Amino acid sequence: MMATRNGLVAGWYLIDGQLPAEEGDLAVWVLAEGTELRVPLPVTLKGRIYELVSIPAGARRLSVVAEAAGRDVDPLQLTVRRVTSAGARLLMWDRIAGVLPKMPPAQRRVLGLSWPAALLEPKRSYRQVGKLRAYFPAPCYEEWIQRFEEVTPRQRRQLRARLKRGNAAGLRFRVLIDGRGLEDPAAVRRAVESVREQWDLQASVRLLIEDPVPPRAMAEIGVSGLEAITASELVREPADAGSWTLFMPASTILAPWALAWFACEALRRPAVALMYSDHDHLSADGERQDPKFKPDFSLELARSSAYLGSVLALREDKLREVLGSLDLGTAYGLALEFARLCGDEVIHHVPAILWHQVGADAVPDKASLEQHLRRCSVAAEALPDRGTHLRVRYSLPAVSPMVSILVPTRDMLHFLKPCVESLLARTTWPNYEILIVDNQSTCAETLAFMDAVGADDRVRVLRYDRPFNFSAINNYAAEQARGDILCLLNNDTEVLTPEWLEEMVSRLLQPGIGVVGARLYFTDGRVQHAGDVLGPGGCASHLHGPIAADDPGYMDRAMLAQDLSAVTAACFVTPRELYRSLGGWRKRRCRLPSMMSITACVCGRVGIG
Repeated sequence: MMATRNGLVAGWYLIDGQLPAEEGDLAVWVLAEGTELRVPLPVTLKGRIYELVSIPAGARRLSVVAEAAGRDVDPLQLTVRRVTSAGARLLMWDRIAGVLPKMPPAQRRVLGLSWPAALLEPKRSYRQVGKLRAYFPAPCYEEWIQRFEEVTPRQRRQLRARLKRGNAAGLRFRVLIDGRGLEDPAAVRRAVESVREQWDLQASVRLLIEDPVPPRAMAEIGVSGLEAITASELVREPADAGSWTLFMPASTILAPWALAWFACEALRRPAVALMYSDHDHLSADGERQDPKFKPDFSLELARSSAYLGSVLALREDKLREVLGSLDLGTAYGLALEFARLCGDEVIHHVPAILWHQVGADAVPDKASLEQHLRRCSVAAEALPDRGTHLRVRYSLPAVSPMVSILVPTRDMLHFLKPCVESLLARTTWPNYEILIVDNQSTCAETLAFMDAVGADDRVRVLRYDRPFNFSAINNYAAEQARGDILCLLNNDTEVLTPEWLEEMVSRLLQPGIGVVGARLYFTDGRVQHAGDVLGPGGCASHLHGPIAADDPGYMDRAMLAQDLSAVTAACFVTPRELYRSLGGWRKRRCRLPSMMSITACVCGRVGIG
């Protein structure tokens, strides 16, 4: 889509438009001919653009370009009008004032937002708030590097001072480069060079080798002062207090600030025992590409995808404890054993690109996962999943607990009938009941259908003769439920996978799980969402939707089980007693997210109308 305005003068312009929301994954920019201006525009989930843009002198024509999935998108409406400086400030303050009071303090700190900043730097605060909208085009990776990795001399001095204040001298980093099975001595040289070029921190570097290693192989590497050590020798070494081992394969290269950043995090979080970071890849000609911006630790995701990567910072006392029960294999196996022995809380994600991968990423291996599951006393099997991933299929108890499926409705037979019929025809779970909660339906056909389907022993129809209130309706149904597990299900959903309850309930029955949601699809086959994340839009947003059904999503996360901020009540399962103990839903504010120590979004498929 290309919309233009000629006859420009320097100053503020308000762009007001509407795009077709069903396009999804919208990306919109403003271009000013005659200048290098290229400003991304935030767009709401419903496709609305309402954004101020400052146009520099020399611009001859203003253009607004929108696309979705690589295709140009035509607007339903679009206007561009001039705004005075005073008017622009008022509009900026109005948006900031509408968002800032609702934002948690931690999120404000991350975005650099505050009331003083809003008053003194309204333009910057306005742009930061705009990024919380549903659609905001991400910068290309080259632009991201220029924007976020340009380190000034002042920032270098601040880093040095921070390390000094935190007594970083008391920390000792030893870098262990995994050279086992290595066929390229040049890779070791590159890895060692990246260690020796670290900012402000010195670290010893050693090469992990097979036992024994031919002397000729070490000579071919040609790195002076490089100590070789075997896994058995490493296990016998005593752990130094305050020491860390940075485990990295020879196929990786550290960013210059990697050790300094890990040291700062270790000083801030003394309880942490394992740290991992984001990373990217180096092409054959050394170009940085394909960044992996990772979530915080999720055991489910770590089991299936090895997403933590190949470089781990490990506290040596805990590393010795882990190596007492596990052979020194891959970073994947180490991370799983750390989680088992030390708990999820000692694993910390550093949200920064601290290393570069040469070649393919690490992948999970079935033997390590099976060993991990046995050590955790988890009854499950490890199965190959799409691509190089693994899938954990948890065993079910001998006696299946009853699941009560709560389906509120008011008329809407065209939704209700396919929903209930798909439940009855496709669900293979042996022990369930369907509670249709009728909220004052008046449609004769709907009432007749409920009477007819109510004759099935698996179906009960409850009458809720009060004004609509989603929370109250579900709470009422939960009190009538006979099952040990509640499944909240919208009346506009339809079952696609017969084993949907087996998949969801098997995960719900694992220790620490409070609620499990499903991946939902639109009727046209696109993913509606695969879990929810808190924060975008100032509240919460669906992940991965809408994308094609076979699209794996960013880092393949649209198809993998994982821990998430929240799941939608369109389809989730939760223990009945937990639901009741929390008071169920509350009007306007749901308390269920507070009950979740773990929330898993699974790949059982449910359609949504």
